[in-house]
Amino acid sequence: MMKSKRFEPIREIAANSAKDLSRAMAEAGRKVTDLERQLQQLQTYRDEYVRNSMQSGGAIDAVKLQNYRSFLERLGEAMRQHEKSLAAARAEFEKRRLLWSEKRIEAESLGRAVDRFKKEERRAADAREQRDGDETAMRVALMLRGDSSE
Repeated sequence: MMKSKRFEPIREIAANSAKDLSRAMAEAGRKVTDLERQLQQLQTYRDEYVRNSMQSGGAIDAVKLQNYRSFLERLGEAMRQHEKSLAAARAEFEKRRLLWSEKRIEAESLGRAVDRFKKEERRAADAREQRDGDETAMRVALMLRGDSSE
């Protein structure tokens, strides 16, 4: 079996693996984008809540102040947890990007190797064909020379 035929399935497996990793990387990228958007929404909500609370003016009784502080603390904790999730999602995206990059390079290298093998095989086939044609022409020439010498 020709080298190109033996390596083609390996190249295909690597290419398919690179495509799968590309999809996984894209999904991880979408997750990062979603978490960034959600965190931005939380920050905007917190900023608006603080701004609206400050604009209400007037005296704030102890219960309202305690509720305000408690809510801001819970909101701050939710944002910290969200930031941790975002950091983990970014790390996962980077891991998947590196895996995809390595597999893409491998698939491209295998593709170049298969192409090189095919070129070598074509050159060898062309050389065989030329040699066979030369031999046939020589036999014909010898036969014609042999017929004319009689």
